[in-house]
Amino acid sequence: MIQRGSTLNSDQLRDMIQDAHLNFLLGAGASMPLFALLGDVENLLTDITAADADEDAIAFAQASAYAHFFAGVIAKNGDLLRRTASAKKLLATYERFIQTLNRLLLRRRSAILNKQVNIFTTNIDIAIEIAAEDLQAELNDGFTGRFSSRFSTSNFGSVVSRRSLQYDNLSEVPTFNLLKLHGSVSWATRRLDGTDVIAFDRRLRLVAKAAEALEEVDSDLPAVDDDTAAEDLLEEGEGHGLDLDKFLTAYRRLAIVNPTKDKFQQTVLNQNYYDLLRLFSNEMEKENTLLFVVGFSCRDEHIKELMVRAARVNPTLQIIIFAYDSRAAAQIAAEFKQQPVTNGNIQILEPPGPAEDGTTVAFDLATITGRFFDPLVPAQSRVAPEILRDGGATSA
Repeated sequence: MIQRGSTLNSDQLRDMIQDAHLNFLLGAGASMPLFALLGDVENLLTDITAADADEDAIAFAQASAYAHFFAGVIAKNGDLLRRTASAKKLLATYERFIQTLNRLLLRRRSAILNKQVNIFTTNIDIAIEIAAEDLQAELNDGFTGRFSSRFSTSNFGSVVSRRSLQYDNLSEVPTFNLLKLHGSVSWATRRLDGTDVIAFDRRLRLVAKAAEALEEVDSDLPAVDDDTAAEDLLEEGEGHGLDLDKFLTAYRRLAIVNPTKDKFQQTVLNQNYYDLLRLFSNEMEKENTLLFVVGFSCRDEHIKELMVRAARVNPTLQIIIFAYDSRAAAQIAAEFKQQPVTNGNIQILEPPGPAEDGTTVAFDLATITGRFFDPLVPAQSRVAPEILRDGGATSA
């Protein structure tokens, strides 16, 4: 049974966080509005790939869909590097999110649980990495090495502690484990020491090459939206005469999980994808685990099935899904309709209805952080100097 509601008691939420393994699952909605939502592009690309059509028509249809995805999601990462106004707004949202979680971890009363939070995300953008670096937060993104950085799922789970130079005190540092389930625009597959590995592409060179190749053919490709049908693209692509090899080759070099049912272009990415899903599954099966889902439509079959299975076998697991609005809440509930959860440990939270003045609330990442998590750890106020001089005591 999936529960739906619009409220969550702050005291209950505080107790849940204090004593649970803390996890977040962030979807495309968490990075809105800078990054576009995928819409129905997954089904579109799946239909194109499975179509009984000639290779040229399929290449034309795929290039059109890829160009739509590239413009709305991949290319927008350049805004983050250039720090445009819209990018700064998104980075500020993620910084507030990270700062709030950092204070929550610092105030954990349990000495048994590590001061860590796992952030699983299907997003391929680099907003979290930039926000964490701006804050100098301890982010573990799975990479090790400075000159030849390489990714490995074995790098997750490390505990970071710091020792005071003066008093030799040892304290654990809050750590954010970032697990990018669908890869990243900053990933690049390379051959090192005879093995295919995922390296860190800090300058997004592969994205730049794909953008350059797309520019040559973009004006000749049709616009794609939620109403575009695979049959229409395939028909338009018959005998198109365009040279799409350069763009398709550059696009397929990107180390991202493509928005299709089969998803993969590269074996090394396939292997890491399932390793990351295994880590997600393992975390969900731990006792007293808490998963907050933000901006995720629950349409990804692999992840949804893992959530449902874990909810069934682990009654101590609590999954709280924040729906953007009531329509999104109904769509998410429909995704679980044929997969009943007997423990009742999946809850969908949707915004309350319109206020008396007609204003409405949407559960985006900024609103969720401010409404649910900020009140749990109010910022400390400065103690007035006269109170200190008088020997008084205050608490924040």
